[in-house]
Parts: sequence; structure tokens; C-alpha cells
Amino acid sequence: MTINISKLTSDALNAVDELMKRNSKTLGFLTEETLLEGFLNKEGALGAKTDDGQLRGYLLYAAYPHYFRITQLCVSEDFREQGIAKQLLEYLKNSATTQKIVRLRCRQDFPANKIWPQLGFVALDEKPGRSREGHLLTLWHLTLAKDDQLSLFQANTSEEILDVIIDAQIFFHFDEPDSDNSKPSKALLADFLVDSLELWITDELFNEIARNVDPDQREKSRNSAQRFHRVAPEPTAVAHFDEKLRQILPTDKPSRESDVRQLAKAAASDVKIFVTQDQGLLEKAEKIAALTGLQVLSPTELIIQLHELSERQSYIPERIAGLNLIWKRLASHDLASFSYNSFLNHGERKGKFREKLGSFLATPNRYECQLLQSGNEVVAIRVLSSDSDKILTVPLARLARSADQLLFRRFLIADTVSKAISQNLDMVQLDSLGISPSLVTDLLEMGFTKCNGNFVRFCFSRCLDRAEVLSAIAKLCPESIDNYRNLSDLDLEQHCSPLSLAADTNYFLLSIRPGYAMSLLGTLSSDDLFGGERSVLLRWDNVYYRTKTHHKMLKSPGRILWYVSESQKRIVAISHLDEVEIGTPKELFKKFKKHGILTWDAIYKMCNGDTSKEIMALKFSHTFLFREPILLNDMRTVYEEDGLGLGLQSPSKIPVATFRKLFHRGYPDNS
Repeated sequence: MTINISKLTSDALNAVDELMKRNSKTLGFLTEETLLEGFLNKEGALGAKTDDGQLRGYLLYAAYPHYFRITQLCVSEDFREQGIAKQLLEYLKNSATTQKIVRLRCRQDFPANKIWPQLGFVALDEKPGRSREGHLLTLWHLTLAKDDQLSLFQANTSEEILDVIIDAQIFFHFDEPDSDNSKPSKALLADFLVDSLELWITDELFNEIARNVDPDQREKSRNSAQRFHRVAPEPTAVAHFDEKLRQILPTDKPSRESDVRQLAKAAASDVKIFVTQDQGLLEKAEKIAALTGLQVLSPTELIIQLHELSERQSYIPERIAGLNLIWKRLASHDLASFSYNSFLNHGERKGKFREKLGSFLATPNRYECQLLQSGNEVVAIRVLSSDSDKILTVPLARLARSADQLLFRRFLIADTVSKAISQNLDMVQLDSLGISPSLVTDLLEMGFTKCNGNFVRFCFSRCLDRAEVLSAIAKLCPESIDNYRNLSDLDLEQHCSPLSLAADTNYFLLSIRPGYAMSLLGTLSSDDLFGGERSVLLRWDNVYYRTKTHHKMLKSPGRILWYVSESQKRIVAISHLDEVEIGTPKELFKKFKKHGILTWDAIYKMCNGDTSKEIMALKFSHTFLFREPILLNDMRTVYEEDGLGLGLQSPSKIPVATFRKLFHRGYPDNS
């Protein structure tokens, strides 16, 4: 029997109403007026009719500029499992103009809730409905078209880092107890692999999470999944690979259906390695590769291959993008849920660590114990003390064992140095016995020196000459002075940043909008980007993109003063300018994607959608906020004193004398 799909008009009101009433227990109820005015008269209804004009199914929807929202999808009982629902959905998809997704909510206890994954939908979220019983509703999401502006965010395997997609089984293993089965999956999170491996997921993972009967575990798993990058495959390619894979893979269970969809989405993305412990998939790896070009590997196979390439890694990736970080002081109610085991060093006993932390908590007037949270997850802990007038002491600094540990290592260090600067202190000292061993390499690369069983770093927020710097170091930590005597002026500045030797170098003023400042400088205050209670830096190395102007004037090495325009109108921070490069957006994105928070929307607008147009990338580091932002009127005063005109629209070069005055205003000595 032939089924014809077409748009319904008002003359179909009675037929739709009759079919809806027969299935009202799983559809809900709409009045005739709502059907007529809300859908039929607005061309928001599709019908499935037989050759003799009998209505056997319908779909009610609302069309918005960027998405469709399905209200009801109903098929007559005696015509189900004949592909009518799929035909209705295909008609809706083909009618899309600017719409890129389809959304709907469905009660989890309704039979239809099991149909949506088969139609390509992904379960992204859930919440209680408005009924008295509060039945859970699942938010289903179907991608119709890829966003062109996101095309540059596709993963690209390179010599520096390898992109791989993990399947659901490996994802769930990350949170399971150690066993012979889960250990190979967990090995993908090892520190030595984080430097060279990027883990990705497909959105099909959310359908696998949705099948868990435990609502608390579903929520936990969804939160965990947000930590991973998600591929954005081409929808038409997904359908193509899905059809091919069904020829060689079983689909007799929901989990096996998900296997096919995960592989299809992986094959339609830019990531070409899929990691699984499913022996059925591994046994068909060659056939899958032949059909899709996707390499299917076990965790053990992947680790062996990466080990052979490990010597080729030239630098450690630094990524923080999109994480919501907040420091909070550890309170008594936090202790009940505090995960001591997550912060233990190798061979350390839980009881000893608890005793050490307890000794700091017992003297709150001397020690401040802080937790670093990313969302609801505690990812780091540190204890701060400033007994000395000029030294911030850190007897404890630990990172939780997690997939994101590398993301937080340099942040923990940079933020601690930033805290010392905000308090006008000159040195940070970390107890080497109280830190996570994984911090050591980063501490040394970020200017710390091993001295008397501690790691020390100087952070002079003053303009000093070389002799004054060495004298100050000798007073604070005499045993470390030999490490600094032979450094060049540039290295000395960077080892003691934000120190300025005010030497004959390049100084620049760059204007940025508040939105860019939020991304580049990492401030967390939502009400006032630069006037909130405190701001923290998310990055040690970063990249800022500009149109290709004044590129001959901007030279590295140098120093940057960051002026925030619009409502802020003030200089807020200082950085070292490490590199200036000209190139196309794609070239620069590929080169610098491991540095900073990449503002692609701004880049795209900057080149007016012409990605062949050259732009400029400024790579900078050692960024610190001024203790006192320099207001526009104060800037004008300084410039007028020096006989200079103040231009804020384009980058400008600053004479050394003017830079010194601005530096002193940003870091006033209030001691």
C-alpha cells in the first residue's frame, strides 16, 4: 500500500482529531481550536494518507528560524512499524530552509521514547514534566545541517597531537572501578598520553547514557561527557555511512544500533580513529575501514602506537576553553563529600593526607584552604599562607586525577602567581613535598626554581633595573641567586614577570572589546568584567587575532598593555608579546589552536566570511591583571604630560618613559 505525505489543511481537522483522541494516553490532548489555529491554518501539520485518502498518521510542528519543534507525531495502530513515522520526518527535514535542527520532548515512560534514536535523534537532557506526577521528559535533538562557521573547529590529526573518538564503553569505564576490563580504557587518561592524545565523543553517547535506569547516574554521566570535545559530522555523510555499516554489523539490540550510529558519525567527521574494546567491532575493523575509511583500534593498540611516536612531541598542549572555574574556601560541609583519594600522590596513604589537610583547616587564621571547581567537580586544592610580608607560601597544591588534569596544571600555577601579585607580594614558594608530581615540569617552565626543598618564583610588579632585581632576589632567597645572574634581560623579565626592566624594547597599547577581554584575559565576574571581587587568568600562553593592520609596527619580543573599550575604557592587564604572524584564518587556527581561547566568531567577522583573507595573530604570555586598572582620563593625563596623542582605534607603540608611568599606575606600591 502506498503512503503519500503532504501538508494538511483545515479540512483534515476531524481526521486528525479522531486519530489523536484514539492515542490521547500517549499524546496528550489538543483542542480543535488549537489544532486548527495552531497547526492546520499555519501549515504546521503533515499527513500520511493512503491512496484512498484515509489519514493513517500525522505530524504537528512549529517552524522557527533556526529549528523545528515537533509537538505530536502519531501513526495509526494498525499501520505502525511500516516506516510512516520516518516518512513524515523525512518530509519535514526536506522542507527545511534556514532550520538546522529538530527538537522535541517526550515522556520517558511512553513507547515512542524508544523510537526517536532509530530516527536519528539524540537524548541531550531531561527534566520533570508539568503533570502532577512529574514524569520525566527527554529532550531529543536531531541535526539537519552543519554550521558553516564551525567548520574550522573540526579535529585534525597532526604530528603534535592525535585526535581519537572513544566509544561509550570506554567512556563508562573511566568512572568504573579498576579491573582487567576497565584498565586499558583508563590508560587513555595517563599523563604521558594527555600530552599527545585528544579524546573526542559523538553525540550518540548521550543516547547510551539515556538508557541507564539510574537518573543520578544519567546526570553524572552527562556532566562527565561535557568535558570531552564532540565531533560535528556532516548529516548527509552520516546517513551514507549508516546505510553501509548496517550491511556488516548487527542491529538487533539498542546498544548495537548505537554502535552503528557512533561509527557512522565518526566516519562522517574529521577524526579518523575510533577506539573501542568491543571485540565484535574490532574483529570487523578491516571491513569498517574499507567501507568508511575509519580506523578501529583497541586502547592497547593505540597506546603502543603512541609510545613509538612519543619522542616526536615538541610541546605540551594547553587547553582550558569553555570551562567554568571558581575558587571556594573549603567549608565543613565540604568534608563529607571530599574525595581524598583523588588527590593522593603515588604511595601516599589516605589517612596521612587527611591528617595533613586537617592541620591546615584547624588554623584558619593562618591557612586558607581553597577548592577549585569546574562545574560541580572539584579539580584542584591549594593551601595559602602569607606569613611573610613579601612571600606567598603554598604548603599544599594538588590536582585531582581526571581526564582534564592537564587543563588545570598551568592554570593552578598561573593563578597562584597572580594572587601573589594582586597582594603586592614578590615571591611564591611551593613546598615540593606537598604538591602533585605532575606540576613539577610546568613549575620549571613557568619560571620556578628548586631551592631548599621548595619551588620558588619571583613576581616583581615594579620597574627595576637589573642590579635591583638581583639584589631583591638575594634578600628573598639567597640560595637561588646563581640561577638568575646569567639570564638575559628578556629571560630575567619573564622569570620574574610582571617585572619590567624598562629596557630598550617594544611597548604597545592594544584595544579590545569587553567580550574579547573575557575570553583572552579570563575574567570571571559576570556583572563587571574588570571591577568584580577578583579575576583569574585561564591561560599562560594565548593568541589574539586582529585584522592585518600595523603589522610592520608590531614586533616581538615586546610588552602589551591591554585597553578594554566600550563601557570599560581602561587598561586592565599586561603581557609579553612573543610572536607576530600573518596568515589566513585556517593557517593561523591550525598553528595556534593549542594556545588560548579561540574566538572564531570574531575571526569570521573580521575577514567578512572570506577565509582566504590574511589576518594577524599575536601570541602572548605572562599575562597579569593590573592591581589598579588605568582609567581613560588617567591615560590622557600621562600622554599629555609626554606630549603624545592618544589613539585607541588601532595598535600603537608606546615610548619607554610613557610605559613606565603607566606601569606604575597599574601596579602602585601601597606598601
